[in-house]
Amino acid sequence: MDTTAVAEVPGQVDLADAAALPMAGITALRTLRSRSILGRRVLITGAAGGVGRYAVQLAALGGAHVIASVGSAARAGGLAGLGAHEVVVGLEGIDRPVDLVLDTVGGPQLAAAWALLAPGGHVQNIGWASDEPAVFAPYSLFSIGPAKTMSTFGDVTEVGPDLATLLAFLAAGRLSPEVDWRGPWDRVTEAAQALLARRIAGKAVLDVEPA
Repeated sequence: MDTTAVAEVPGQVDLADAAALPMAGITALRTLRSRSILGRRVLITGAAGGVGRYAVQLAALGGAHVIASVGSAARAGGLAGLGAHEVVVGLEGIDRPVDLVLDTVGGPQLAAAWALLAPGGHVQNIGWASDEPAVFAPYSLFSIGPAKTMSTFGDVTEVGPDLATLLAFLAAGRLSPEVDWRGPWDRVTEAAQALLARRIAGKAVLDVEPA
């Protein structure tokens, strides 16, 4: 086992909560850390999902003004309590430019989020839940002043130190694991169906009993 890929779970952290961190938590942490967010307006699309709920919390901890975008009003529950200053359905109601977008939706919403960027702003695309193409008008890619930028995320190397950071936040009560569904391994089909139907807000955890 590569020791850079693991972290020790503090005694006060439930293993199920710790199991919810990898990938979603790491993705949220690393994308936010790629830009200065203190005092900035940060838009998080797909905020009710696994990555989104961690991103809302971590952006708030980093001093950002957090705008959480969800697909429907039914998915908005709990996001204000996690640190979102604004919770919107789609991109409706966002009346000021944003400095950073963490996009997990893709498709038309990605193109619309790009149009909301302030000069010098950045879009970090980390998912494509919409499964639709994103079409950008040619003129929208050019601007006067500091350039707007866009990048994708795919860094899964040496996650141990970042896992340790997230676990420390959990242990200190500064981060919620957002486990919305938990059950035994033989209910894996039920968990997958609930995730695909977007009935789960956050993470699903399966318990594997030792043989």
